[in-house]
Amino acid sequence: MKMIDAVPAPGKSCGSCSLCCKLFDVNWLDKPKPAGAWCHHCSPGKGCAIWQDRPKGCADYHCVWRVDPDLAPEWRPDHAHFILSHPHTDSPLTLVVDPRYPGAYRREPYWSALLKTARGILNAKGSTLLVLRGAQRMLLFPDGFEQTVPPGFPLHEVRITRQDGADGALWRAEFPEC
Repeated sequence: MKMIDAVPAPGKSCGSCSLCCKLFDVNWLDKPKPAGAWCHHCSPGKGCAIWQDRPKGCADYHCVWRVDPDLAPEWRPDHAHFILSHPHTDSPLTLVVDPRYPGAYRREPYWSALLKTARGILNAKGSTLLVLRGAQRMLLFPDGFEQTVPPGFPLHEVRITRQDGADGALWRAEFPEC
């Protein structure tokens, strides 16, 4: 899988945010780090102790907040308590939730913007937002429905179907041969 080439937007830096140093599984460090545990090089609220010499995998990663000039300060991961990420060209837009704040993305101004984003992704790509809460994977649909993806089910095999209802279109996932 190819990483998406991303460049931080002018004026956006990590600052004291280091949530990616906690939420992601990282296997390129001197000792592997599981998702949900702080990296041993990180000082939460202060940043990376090896920032100048950090591994390429860390240096190349930028969350969506850093690269999208239109996302306001409240979307910075340490304020929102989740990370919007688009790590690979073949992966959906992903929302990785801080387990200490499992419902943070359901608050405003996030919730309505995420539903609008889900609608745009469905219309453009036939996909939707993926929400990761610990080991749980869910698909977020424009009507606010969150559908759990069965453990181990390959995301590329999920089929999203549209149903026309009295209140408009409803989108749902199907998991063939599951």
